[in-house]
Amino acid sequence: MEQIYEQVERNIDNLVINQVGWSNTATAEQLESARNGILLIPFYDKLVPQEWFGNTAGKRVLCLAGAGGLQGPIFAAAGARVTVVDLSDKMLEKDREIAKREKLP
Repeated sequence: MEQIYEQVERNIDNLVINQVGWSNTATAEQLESARNGILLIPFYDKLVPQEWFGNTAGKRVLCLAGAGGLQGPIFAAAGARVTVVDLSDKMLEKDREIAKREKLP
């Protein structure tokens, strides 16, 4: 079973290395909107409806297989306490980089 996880991690890491579109990090506009309480989280070619999230300030958010520097940083910028879990170190590194740059917890 461990080999499956390792293969998945390698596959995802390769997608990051090749800069697949869905592994893009949050934009300055998305982070600024989140700081103002508006979460602009894309899902393919649409935005996830704002009413799905409500007010996330102060809430705990768990992002499973959610690294990549997009959802976690947006929720953190909106004031949520975020934990991100992912098999891919490269995807997690993207979250760490944007969190450091934007001073997000």
